[in-house]
Amino acid sequence: VETQNFLYEILSPLGGGGGAMAADSTPSPVSEPYAVFRNEIAMTSVRCPSPDSAVLDYLSLDFDEDAKDEGRIVANPRNLPEIKGNWSPVPWRSLEANWFQANSRIKSPMLRLHKEILEFSDFLSPTPEEGQRRLAAVEAVSDVIKYIWPCSQVEIFGSFKTGLYLPSSDIDVVILGSNITSPKIGLQALSRALSCSGIAKKIQVIANARVPIIKFVEKNSGFSFDISFDMNNGPKAAEFIKDAMSKWPPLRPLCLILKIFLQQRELNEVYTGGIGSYALLSMLIATFMVQKDCHGSPDYNLGVLLVNFFDIYGRKLNATDVGVSCNGGGEVFFRKMTKGFASQPNRIAIEDPQASDNDIGKSSFNYFKARSAFAMAFAALTDTKAIMRLGPDQSILGAIIRPDAVLLERKGES
Repeated sequence: VETQNFLYEILSPLGGGGGAMAADSTPSPVSEPYAVFRNEIAMTSVRCPSPDSAVLDYLSLDFDEDAKDEGRIVANPRNLPEIKGNWSPVPWRSLEANWFQANSRIKSPMLRLHKEILEFSDFLSPTPEEGQRRLAAVEAVSDVIKYIWPCSQVEIFGSFKTGLYLPSSDIDVVILGSNITSPKIGLQALSRALSCSGIAKKIQVIANARVPIIKFVEKNSGFSFDISFDMNNGPKAAEFIKDAMSKWPPLRPLCLILKIFLQQRELNEVYTGGIGSYALLSMLIATFMVQKDCHGSPDYNLGVLLVNFFDIYGRKLNATDVGVSCNGGGEVFFRKMTKGFASQPNRIAIEDPQASDNDIGKSSFNYFKARSAFAMAFAALTDTKAIMRLGPDQSILGAIIRPDAVLLERKGES
């Protein structure tokens, strides 16, 4: 990705000003100049941009007030030429037609992208029937668990609990209060019970992992399950995520987009070095916090927020030395060594919002691949010439998300 033609706006180095970007108040053991962002950006201290100039020109929007009064949405970016001609939907259906609805009224690329993200989020959202099928699968599995351990509690967590699951997402379950002597023994007992009951297939016991789990597919629904024992952090994380979504409305649609983005590149599974949902949500929240601290107020244009996410994590963040936090404790970026997190250039350090001494990015050893994907996505979404060549029946989001088998077969809520 060529970077010399872009104008960078950067935050103060960790040795500088206050607010979310301030350094730890304790003296640093290293005296060399230190920057939050990578060396491709100047190491000198630059103040946070003012609200008037914070958003790059290609993201700036001018709204037509007369059109708004008439109930139409028309916006013109300041530095992109207005698209001429009479737009109208054409009979030809693009590969994105399952979720993309052509709209001739929106001329601003960032407003078009904002609308597409909302449409795609609705398209991915579970229908009532899908929710019922998942609940029925959970009930069938719970019956087997209760048969073995009648006094146990079966708790759902993860994306199914928070509502952030994709059509292909696993169902995460934790068994509490079983009083087993070891998770390995419990998983083996559950494996035999599931096999004998005939409700599961592709059963796999992973007993030597940091968190021992059993993986299987529930036969009737086809949904995959991951079950563990006595891990309270999963349900606690789910409650944190639900609270965060109520505080930050853009979190849900952007999370769904990024989960699909990573899934299509096989970078969404922690056990293969990808970025898990919990870490991804923490990264997103940190992005919102940075923007709010720098610009004075959050920007709820989802297109702008998505581009900013790709910019920070694809091009700017000095992930070798700098970690990310969204716990609201006063700093979004911190020096890895101040928290005892390993300084590994290919991994991102993310402070666990529930336990500040835990790095939830430490297993993402393929983060360098995700970073490259983010950088390419930023380039695609800010390629003025390519975007202006798109007609009203072509998707901007289609530049980074392509129809796969799951998306092509899915009908969505509509």
